[in-house]
Amino acid sequence: MSSDSKKKNGVLKEQGSFDGPKDSLKGLAESDKDQCTVYQYSQMIQLEHAVTKLVESYERIITLSPNLKIYNQLLSNPEQVPVQILPALSRYKLKLAAELKSIDELDKVPLLKEIRGYESKFDSNPSSTKPILSELSSKEVKKLSSEMTHLNGMTEIEEEEEDDDDDEESYDPSKYSKDAKSSKWPPKLPEIKDPAVRARVFIHKSTIKDKLYLTESEMIKAHNERLEFLGDSVLNTVMTMIIYNKFPRYTEGQLSKLRMSLVSNERIKEWSFMYGLDKKIRTNFDITKDNANFQQGKRKLYADVFEAYIGGLIEDDPKHNMPKVRRWLNKLAKPVIDEVTVKDVGLESTENVDLNAKRQLYSLIGYAALHLQYVTVKRPTNMDPNTIVECRVGDGTVLGVGEGRNIKIAGLKAAQNVLANKPALEKYARLRAAVPRNESVVKQDENKPKKKKQKLEDGTAK
Repeated sequence: MSSDSKKKNGVLKEQGSFDGPKDSLKGLAESDKDQCTVYQYSQMIQLEHAVTKLVESYERIITLSPNLKIYNQLLSNPEQVPVQILPALSRYKLKLAAELKSIDELDKVPLLKEIRGYESKFDSNPSSTKPILSELSSKEVKKLSSEMTHLNGMTEIEEEEEDDDDDEESYDPSKYSKDAKSSKWPPKLPEIKDPAVRARVFIHKSTIKDKLYLTESEMIKAHNERLEFLGDSVLNTVMTMIIYNKFPRYTEGQLSKLRMSLVSNERIKEWSFMYGLDKKIRTNFDITKDNANFQQGKRKLYADVFEAYIGGLIEDDPKHNMPKVRRWLNKLAKPVIDEVTVKDVGLESTENVDLNAKRQLYSLIGYAALHLQYVTVKRPTNMDPNTIVECRVGDGTVLGVGEGRNIKIAGLKAAQNVLANKPALEKYARLRAAVPRNESVVKQDENKPKKKKQKLEDGTAK
């Protein structure tokens, strides 16, 4: 028998029946250079880790979770639920766990129980090519594709941005233009239909305060301060809801910072000028450019009139105008959000940052002698608030680079950068596999205390 035939028979017997695990692994190793490998070493580690976690997680769910009947009883009596548990009931995870527990309790899906007992069945005959799960038959296995495809390990998920415009066309920053005839900017100003409310929006308190014949109640209803108060509250609430829903991972500090960019006097004043609201204000003092005192200190009223206009819309027709105000403000906010979140590193989204990237990378390629480390090569400055971190090994080789608003995020991005580099990942994963288990950091570090002790003794001798 030829050597090639021996190799082939060492791996396969009668088109798929293994002689045994040791022989099959030996045969695969010998033919590794000649055939396409379905699994790469690093991917094998990730798959085994994922399967282990799947089984462990399912076991934990069955052990810890109540069934759906008990869950529903809890849901019907929230006053009996501890305060710290209540928020979790508004999320899907506890209910899903309760349903899985119920399915297991009723023995409705044997597949789930088979997953729990899969290891013991596999250990009883590891060389068998027959499927263990009852949902899969040998006949069905023969129908599966024979083509080998390279596994990418990690897939890229593209998230579509949600449309917050209630089915109305949202503003596209790429179409920005000051020429209203040739673009959709600015968004159309909602109309206040009640002429009395519309007039009051533009009446400043200064025009009323000397009307002594008016009662206090009549004065309050004659100028725009109450409308401004209402509009200010609506503006803050709507902008808060827009960014709260758009950025679910932002901290309270980040949300406050972004909202400030949307509701600052300067921003609102800009919008007020854009719609020409400044030209309609009625006061009893000079608000022209010739009045230096006004230009220096009282220009806030331009922002106030914008808030008063929002308040006028709500007072005019709260039921129909509130949805219009939300859509309108959402369109105004979008280009500001796009601009601010790009320019301000403090508002950088962590949506695509894998918080376990460093741990995952070390589990794949890390070992004592490699000295995997994260080195900060650039710290933030007033001119450039970005931080840059490099992922290096002991000999100084840079495996990946990450950039973020702080060292933590930059380091995680550096690890993600390495995880995305499949050739490098495979190279160092193989190096790790070749390192004997008895080599550890402890052995190398044993010299450090001795050196320190020697220095102390030398110092004493001196």
